[in-house]
Amino acid sequence: MSEATVVDARLDKLEQDNRRLKLALGSLLLVLATVPLIGAFMPEQIPEIIQARRFEVIDENDIKRVQLDAVGVFYIDANGNGRAQLNAEGIFYSGENDNVVWRTPEQ
Repeated sequence: MSEATVVDARLDKLEQDNRRLKLALGSLLLVLATVPLIGAFMPEQIPEIIQARRFEVIDENDIKRVQLDAVGVFYIDANGNGRAQLNAEGIFYSGENDNVVWRTPEQ
């Protein structure tokens, strides 16, 4: 093979690689531009009703801290002890040794 043939072959391969690179980059840019547009045209999906028998809030250590159910609302401290509750009988607050420290006055 002559030197001119080798240069032409390398140049053809380089041009082919360049076309592939441009095609791949163009496709990537098209996909990246399409994703935000799809998100902009999708309607927000806010449910009309959320139903559950009980809701629980847990902290970063997976300890239940608040419970809301049909009986009432309960606050639990980091040690797992019930500290406050709101139910049909009133509002109760418990001290550290689980004795009721305060409750709403009876009517």
